[in-house]
Amino acid sequence: MKKTLSLLIAVFLLLSLPSAAFAGGFKTPGNSLVPGTISIGEAPAYIDPAKPVVVFVQGLTNDSTVWYNENDMYSRALAAGYETAFVELNDSGGTPKSYWDNGEMLAGQLEEISAHFGGKKLVIVAFSKGGVDTQVALIHEGKYPLVSNVITLSSPHYGSELANLANSTSLGWLASLIGQNSEGTQSLQTGTMNYFRSITDNRFEASQNSYFSLAGTRTGPLFSAYWFGSGFISGPNDGVVSVASAQLPYGRSLAVGNWNHGEVNKGYNTLSIFQPYLTTQRAAAFSDFSAMEAREDETGPLDTLIRGGAQDGKASESFYVEDEAESLVINWMSATPHNTVTLKSPKGPARDYEVTADEDDTMFFDGAYHHTIEVSDPEAGKWIAETVTEEESAYALMVTFQSTLNDQLALEPAGNKRSWALEANLGLRNKAQRHAEIEMFSEIGFIPGNGKGNQRSGQQMRTFKQSGKSVTIPSEEGTYNMTVEVEGTTPSGQKFQRTVIESVFVDKEGFAY
Repeated sequence: MKKTLSLLIAVFLLLSLPSAAFAGGFKTPGNSLVPGTISIGEAPAYIDPAKPVVVFVQGLTNDSTVWYNENDMYSRALAAGYETAFVELNDSGGTPKSYWDNGEMLAGQLEEISAHFGGKKLVIVAFSKGGVDTQVALIHEGKYPLVSNVITLSSPHYGSELANLANSTSLGWLASLIGQNSEGTQSLQTGTMNYFRSITDNRFEASQNSYFSLAGTRTGPLFSAYWFGSGFISGPNDGVVSVASAQLPYGRSLAVGNWNHGEVNKGYNTLSIFQPYLTTQRAAAFSDFSAMEAREDETGPLDTLIRGGAQDGKASESFYVEDEAESLVINWMSATPHNTVTLKSPKGPARDYEVTADEDDTMFFDGAYHHTIEVSDPEAGKWIAETVTEEESAYALMVTFQSTLNDQLALEPAGNKRSWALEANLGLRNKAQRHAEIEMFSEIGFIPGNGKGNQRSGQQMRTFKQSGKSVTIPSEEGTYNMTVEVEGTTPSGQKFQRTVIESVFVDKEGFAY
């Protein structure tokens, strides 16, 4: 009888444990990187009931190790007396998902963490895309009562131009081959994120937590992946996310520091800045919803040409350089490393340039290699760049022009984002020059969907082409990624070329974002 009673008590105790613990227990950091796993940090020497549990949420393509491998964020939080928890989202398993999927998973994890700590208030510290995943969990999945404050570290609240780039027709080959053209990347395109803001920021739940943000402005080292990334992003940025995108209209910016995207989440850089907001009580923050205004998208100068595709053996691309170009930076980015890149100038023979294969770590092209050549005072005319591989690969040729022509060209939305036109001010003096030929050739990739997890529908991308002086986006609901090739003639008669990549989301009413 005693044995039977003891067994019944043991079964009762096991059944009464939280489901996560019954399924194998909460892990300690580093012991499991399986999606859905929760890790509980070491308990501080003294557990202060006035201090919240800090939940760390990783970013795109990351797992929880981003907080404690080559990073003292975890150890500093522990030393400061905070209980901590770490989550593994879909990215931890190597399959980045949209914020809708990650946010749904995170919502369940927050419930389990809260129960584990007896309902103690949580503060979320989220890196990069983790900030968007967090908003889905709190706002759309309704878990805001569990949390007091949210700290976002360079989160792309309005998307990233590098996500547009990864989903473009020029770089799609490369992103797919290295495994970075994922649902997570697709969901961070600027058009899709602008739509996300429109269905998120005015909800009641958005006002129930205080949001604080940090952003970076360092794009170095020179010719690094962050340096190249910064060239596609308007305004100050950290090589992956712009300062403007990292800030919420109802949040408070705590700091804009000299950090690139790989430095903003380091404990020694930022913990002391946001630590005053690690509180169980909701901290005071700017929260004037009535004064909230739509963020204006910035379009920068046209200074880049982009080509790309699959490669099996030799790959060759030509491009034109105008007289106004003072220098070029040629970046051959590929899925395989190279020792040399061959360049042929308009008048000279082909020349092999020895290059260093620098691996990318910007999360959108993680695993690709950059091969950089800088050319001062380049000859005007037709250039050719070539590489050779012994295996199937993919590449993207990106030429950045330092030229007075850059600021004379801009692709702007004409009235709304469903129509785009080229604005050109080439300083032409007579009527014949003013009619110098400028053409645009556009290839648009389209994924149907309602913006709430487009890829769940299993829809495949459709592509269509346009040519003329403007680009028109159809009214069908979904995400449009347009690659626009601009070709024209300068006043001196030299041919020039540029590439513009933009993302637009169209809702069911036909409104464009």
